[in-house]
Amino acid sequence: MISKQFIKSSFIYSVIGALPLASSVILLPFYTNLLTTNQFGELVLYITFTAIIQVLANFSLEQYLGIHWVDVKSNIQKAKESVGTVVSLLLIIGIVLLLVFVISGKPIFSFFSVFTKNNTNLTFYPWGFMSLLTAIFNSFFKSYTGMLIYQQRPTRFFWLNIFNFILTIGISLSILYYHPFSLVGPIYGRLLSGLGIFLLALFFFIKEFGISFNKKLLHGIAVFCFPLFIFSIISVIASNIDRYIIAYLLKASDVGIFVFAIQCTLLLDFFQSGLTSSIYPKVFTIWKDKNINYGTTEVNRYFNGITAITLLIIPTLVILLPLIIPIVVKNKDFYITFNFLSILFAGYALSGLRAYFWAPLVYFKRTKAFPKIFFLSAVFQIIVSIVLIYYFGLIGAAWANFLVRPVQVFLLYMESRKVFEYKINKWKLVFLPTIFIAVVLISELIASNKTRLFFEIGQFIVAFVMVSLVYKKEAIPLIRDRLHI
Repeated sequence: MISKQFIKSSFIYSVIGALPLASSVILLPFYTNLLTTNQFGELVLYITFTAIIQVLANFSLEQYLGIHWVDVKSNIQKAKESVGTVVSLLLIIGIVLLLVFVISGKPIFSFFSVFTKNNTNLTFYPWGFMSLLTAIFNSFFKSYTGMLIYQQRPTRFFWLNIFNFILTIGISLSILYYHPFSLVGPIYGRLLSGLGIFLLALFFFIKEFGISFNKKLLHGIAVFCFPLFIFSIISVIASNIDRYIIAYLLKASDVGIFVFAIQCTLLLDFFQSGLTSSIYPKVFTIWKDKNINYGTTEVNRYFNGITAITLLIIPTLVILLPLIIPIVVKNKDFYITFNFLSILFAGYALSGLRAYFWAPLVYFKRTKAFPKIFFLSAVFQIIVSIVLIYYFGLIGAAWANFLVRPVQVFLLYMESRKVFEYKINKWKLVFLPTIFIAVVLISELIASNKTRLFFEIGQFIVAFVMVSLVYKKEAIPLIRDRLHI
């Protein structure tokens, strides 16, 4: 039985951990009202630049910290040496990136601007430089909060993320209302909140572990991190390439509409990221303590839970978002996204499998598989996106976004089964999400604007009935235990 404490900490890691990233979703309505379409497009490009730099600044050291902590936490001196070395590396990488872009940032942005359309004016000074600093700060903070998850310290995790969230929203909106139709508010809001959380993370790192530099650890860090780093670069490019294809094949306004739809799905994406982050330390500890490389009922239960929760959340969001969004977003051009939300969300039904197939590759340090997996999936996504967007427009982009997810899951399975023997309940992890996806896609193909809500309610009923039937042996005892029935 999953403990009450685990449920509580999972809630903190999932919901609270999503707040800093979800701030972009919360700020979206204000951006649509207080920025021009062109300014919003420029902001998206600066945020994309921040995302790319954050990957470079982190070098996947965040994941190394978590996995390595499981091995060294019982040895205090070794833990301080390892964590202190990672902190030094994060600072060194950040400084190097600053120096490189101070020299080359302006010509790089000038070169990139040649290929932008609709009078987009991207400049390295000041917005590009500030986006660079934001990326370095966020990378450092993300490494520390990831460490807190593996240390099982939900209280500090809670307050640090709440602080970041309030700071980002408060500064961004305050400046935006005083300087509407300017990037001052959005850029400064992200920069100043980033500086605050960077200083806090640096303080706690130094206080608990100090700063050290052990050259002997560098080879192991490089072997573990480099494949994940390549994977992260491929991922950030793949996750943004569709909007550039849309801009080329369709028009600039369609990019904004599609990005708005993707932002809606981030609510679920952030929640799942926090949930898997809270699960992995438990699973890795079980594998280490029992020295096993095969599936067990104890471990399977965590990934089954991801599937069950996700299947209930997906139709709930699909129904609620079209009702809530018009209250805060007055630009009706964005409402077209309601027509393909179900398709975008459908791929998330496989999240339980994806998380399970991902875990052994990380734990058993087979990270070399990630670049291959995500390179192949990126090539698939680019080809499918070009074809579907060309023939079907925005709805084609949504289908391409969906289709890449099962491809990734399949590739992850093919690699992870080389180091791990899966013994799973196929109904819970495979058949249930597959049936749900089939129901969603079929209903989307036959639904019209007038009947869409009817079919979406039907999707929720199907998900609720299936989860209730398949999980009744686990859900009923859990409910009785929590309600003391």
